[in-house]
Amino acid sequence: MLIKIEKGAKYIIEKIIESGFEAFIVGGCVRDSIMGRKPNDWDITTSAKPQDIMSIFKKTIPTGIAHGTVTVMIDKVGYEVTTYRIDGEYSDMRRPESVKFSDNIIDDLSRRDFTVNAMAYNDKKGLIDIFGGLDDINKKKIRCVGNPELRFNEDALRIIRAIRFSAKLGFSIDDNTYKSMLKNADNIKKVSIERITSEFEGIIKYSPCALTILNELGVCKWLFDGFDFSEESITNAQNIINIYKKTNTDDTYINENYEFGDIFSIENAKYINVLTRAVCFGHIDNYILINILRKLRYSNKDIVNTKKIHSIYLNEKYDALSDENINKNTMRVMMKEIMRDLEDILLSKYAIYSKFIKKNQNLGLCFAIFNDIIESGECFSISHLQINGRDVIENDIAKGPEIGELLNYLLDYVIKNPKANKKEELLNLARNRYN
Repeated sequence: MLIKIEKGAKYIIEKIIESGFEAFIVGGCVRDSIMGRKPNDWDITTSAKPQDIMSIFKKTIPTGIAHGTVTVMIDKVGYEVTTYRIDGEYSDMRRPESVKFSDNIIDDLSRRDFTVNAMAYNDKKGLIDIFGGLDDINKKKIRCVGNPELRFNEDALRIIRAIRFSAKLGFSIDDNTYKSMLKNADNIKKVSIERITSEFEGIIKYSPCALTILNELGVCKWLFDGFDFSEESITNAQNIINIYKKTNTDDTYINENYEFGDIFSIENAKYINVLTRAVCFGHIDNYILINILRKLRYSNKDIVNTKKIHSIYLNEKYDALSDENINKNTMRVMMKEIMRDLEDILLSKYAIYSKFIKKNQNLGLCFAIFNDIIESGECFSISHLQINGRDVIENDIAKGPEIGELLNYLLDYVIKNPKANKKEELLNLARNRYN
């Protein structure tokens, strides 16, 4: 098997071998290359000790000397180079108490979590795969390296990592591995919440349907304040990801001849996890969601944005909207109300999306109307009116609290009559209201 190694990683491996040591790319970059995916990074494992690596290369950063890791800088890109090692006991279910360096690549691969992540490769020796990772890729299986009991008692986070890799790769989990996950699920309580949250985000990013495994493991009882994920919420969240994947596979995503690929384009996808997260928790009250997100150590910004979309997702006020009654007028009204809380256009668009995905409505029609309103510059917010509070005061029409009431009245009028958004016409309407 021939794997094309990225040029920086290839250069590092060749230099290490020239210096009399072994070196391979290892882990996820090998797996992804075999699967035809583009690796996010290129990790390198070697028989050379950290001091050897720092003497071979001019620009290095001692990022984890105690664990054998040195970052080598090539053309301003960092590559982690780690010495073969044997891990000691994992008393805290996170890090080994001791690390012993080795000259044997097999020792290093033996300590890794799953077979698909326990392969190494270089152009000279080819693929090193003693645990059947290639076979598991072909079978689409997530399976522990060696004894799953040992792997999960070394680091209980691997239980959730198994779910994330299942979600990311579209693989099922090996029976023995899954039985051990069930048996050791309570050990996840010993893992820091930040590490759990990071893996959870990976699950909802790739395939929310994998959240059913969290339900089966029973960890939701303490992790999410006793709430399992509902079938409806999982289905709706998965629909979001399916459309996102489809959008970024094809040039456009078409639903009944309406295009809406732009909402999930790579450029517009900064809130994709916020949207999916809000829908995943769509079966619980808003205030409970906030407590859960705080417990999971989300940032204030993530909590606020998730809460806003979640509130709209739960709001029954918009449940009457359907393919039959959605039009530019009803959409402008909806945009007006949503924009009171969501100042960001894209976030507002995602909030509306959450309602339509929940109702299984024609999303393409919904966003064709939304886009038309935005592109034509139609008014759905007070800030879009051709007059403002200063104009009202200078024309001696209203003052104090009356100004806000007047502007909202004018906005409602313009939403129903878009062509009326002209300064003189609005001033006349304002005067008539008080005459």
